[in-house]
Formats: sequence, structure tokens, C-alpha cells
Amino acid sequence: MNLTQNSSSSNGFSMGGVGNMCNIDFSQDVIFIPVLYGIFFTLGVPLNLLALFGLHHLIKSNNVLPVYLINLLISNLLQLLTLPLWIDYYRRGHSWLYGPIACRLVALIFYVTIYASIMFMCAIAVERHFAIARPMKFQAMRSLKYTRWVALGIWMVVALPPSIALKSLFTTSQNSTLCIEKYPSEEGFITYRLVTLVLSFFLPLSFIVILHRKTLQALKGVVSLAQREKRQIRGLLALLVVVFLVVLGPYHLVGCVKYVGLLFHSMPCQWEKAVFLPYQVGRVLLSINSLLDPVFYIFLRGDFREAVCRYLPCLRRVQWFKSQERSSEQREGPTNSTQDSEL
Repeated sequence: MNLTQNSSSSNGFSMGGVGNMCNIDFSQDVIFIPVLYGIFFTLGVPLNLLALFGLHHLIKSNNVLPVYLINLLISNLLQLLTLPLWIDYYRRGHSWLYGPIACRLVALIFYVTIYASIMFMCAIAVERHFAIARPMKFQAMRSLKYTRWVALGIWMVVALPPSIALKSLFTTSQNSTLCIEKYPSEEGFITYRLVTLVLSFFLPLSFIVILHRKTLQALKGVVSLAQREKRQIRGLLALLVVVFLVVLGPYHLVGCVKYVGLLFHSMPCQWEKAVFLPYQVGRVLLSINSLLDPVFYIFLRGDFREAVCRYLPCLRRVQWFKSQERSSEQREGPTNSTQDSEL
């Protein structure tokens, strides 16, 4: 592959050239991004595969589960499978060796799966709200045909804008080793990013927070659930908001500051250098979601744990010890332990 050599810093990493007119020092993230991505890939792939394994056997045993959970795991896996290429890219100091078409394809998969995860989190929040606040309508929403159409619609909505934008905003150039990066950012890309930041984060966050409050209000009027089960539901709903803020928030908040600043800053290259590292840290945090989703939305389900333990002897032994502990506690006296509540 014919790639031109960019000017380099003393440490050997790109400091200028095509796409990097600001001379950004790419050695800043050459270590921590590959290391963290490697950890996320190593842990995330088996976690999500195990979760899909359990869901598959639950479906085979005629247990109806929300389709949104399966699509959430698929989006996680697709995102995780791009990480080895990003590891290589950052390890080489933002140098992409596989051609512009592969770059756009991998970037498209990465960002589409991020947006899809956000939308499926919103869909799960809506489903849980209706399960508590409007149980009759909830039964219609749990229709397999209904959820399949909603899931398909989500994938189409989140895939179309970045597909068009990446093709039009980043022209094919054999002279650049950067992948979906340009310093300073061009005006068209700044506008696109600000629009996507609002639509993909700030609006969903507002929606989830409002829905969270309404669900908690409705939960107070439910008399068929024990206090322990209500606490579990409140905890899971709060966890959804916290994950949204802590995991997804930094990238989108820093991104908003970055691109708004570029619109008004008189020296864009200085601004690009100032926000480069915080923006990269926020980008890495996005992939933590792929580790948390299987735990928060799948492994906390009692029926899922039973299905997995049925096929994995090592987990079955752990589950047996836990059941023995619960039995011992119940013999000693009443505790706060109750069965896992299904939302």
C-alpha cells in the first residue's frame, strides 16, 4: 500500500501531514487506548456471547424475552469486533494501513452500534415503563412481531445518517493515514457532529430521565409488588440513568464542547490540541457499555441465570452454593431477600 510519510516527532509518531494540519501529538493516546480496548475486547466478547447463549436457550425453551435485549447484545458484539483494528490504528500513532474503504466501513460499524445501543436502551426503558404504568398496553408491546419491527426500524434510523455523512464528509485519499479524523475539523463535519450529539445523546437522555421519574411515580401505586422488588426496580432504573451519564456522557459532553468551541475559537488548532486528549478518553469510555450491558440487563435476570447454569457446570455449582446460602438464611429468620423481579 502506497502511503506517504508524515512529519514525525522525536518519538516516531505522526505530528503533521495530510489531515493533521494542527500537528496533533498522537503519542498521547498510543498506550492507554490500545490497552483499554484490549481489555474490553478480551472481557466483552465472551460476556456478550455467554449472554446470547443464555437467551438462545431461553427462547428454545419457549420463554419469551424482549427482542431489544438480543439486538443490544448484537450491537455490543459488532462494536467489540472492530476494536482489534482500532487497537492497531492507535498503536501505530493514528496510522491506518487497510485503505480508506475499510476505514469508513469499520468507523460506520463502530458509530452505528453506539447509536443503536443508545436507542435500544431507550426502548428497554419504555418497555419497563409500560410494564409498571400501563400493564395492559405492555402486553401488546411484548408481541414478537411488534418488537421485531421496532428493532428493525431502530437499525435503519441509526445506520442511514452516518452512512451518508462518512461518505460525503470524508473523501477517499490515499495520502492520509488518518481514519475518520481531520485536524482542524471542517465546518460541514462540525455541523454534522453537533446535530448527531443532540439527537443521539441529549434528546435520549432527557427522554430517559423524564421516563424514569414517571416510572417511579407509577411504581408507588403498584400494590402487587413487595418492597424488596420495588427497590430492585428502582435500582435498575437508576442504574440505567447512571450508566447513560457516566459511560456515554463524557464523550458526548466533551464532543459538544469541542465542536461548539471550533465554531467560535479564533485559533482552531489550539482548541483541537486542548480538547484532543479528553475527547479520546471519552471515546474509549463508550466501549465500557459493551461490558456492562450483559451484566445489568441479562445476568441480573433469574430465568437467564438458571438457563446458563443448566448448560455450564461451573456456573451451576456457584448457583447451587448461592441457593444453599439463601435456604440457610430463610431458616434463620426473615431477611430482605426475595426472588428476582422480572420487568
